[in-house]
Amino acid sequence: MSEKENIAKFAEYIRNGDILLFPTDTVMGIGCRFDSEEGIARLRYIKGSKESIPFAVLISSEEQLETLKIRRSRFTNILISRFWPGGLTIVMSSEENYPCCGEGNSIGLRMPDFDFLRKTIEKAGVPLAATSANFHDEHAPRRMEDVDRSIVENVDCVMDFPARLLGTPSTVVKLEAGEPKILRDGAIPSSEILDAFGEVI
Repeated sequence: MSEKENIAKFAEYIRNGDILLFPTDTVMGIGCRFDSEEGIARLRYIKGSKESIPFAVLISSEEQLETLKIRRSRFTNILISRFWPGGLTIVMSSEENYPCCGEGNSIGLRMPDFDFLRKTIEKAGVPLAATSANFHDEHAPRRMEDVDRSIVENVDCVMDFPARLLGTPSTVVKLEAGEPKILRDGAIPSSEILDAFGEVI
């Protein structure tokens, strides 16, 4: 199949609320459309995650932040312009409460630096709730062959195509009480995020 045909096929799975296994620009992931209660519940079951743990949401463009009704700040706008697409997850709040949301309607948002995946999300027309393709508290797999067999067997679609993965999960940052808080060290050095914060002071 051509790239265009593959994108259309995988996008249809996303629209239908199915669970996909796919490479990102960082590690292997599993996900479904962001607003599917059944899909989010299945993701938690597959990973063995607690119900309260929110998932990241992958977007294809800044326009999808409008779809998610995200509240933005000057700091988050600087992070977006500097580090997206790329390995930075920014925790922001939505005006709506979606199944993928955490406390206070918070959502960890990221635009992956992977054209095929972004094009697939764009074609689907909805953001993709995602998490690393491993069991809770285990290491994120860097290759398709590293994904546990039981995870592979529990997804509806495997997007198996060549991709260069960094092998390091994304850095996660949140603005808390007016200060940046690094929730997880990862692909983007925390020093670069703190430098960006200096631009808004």
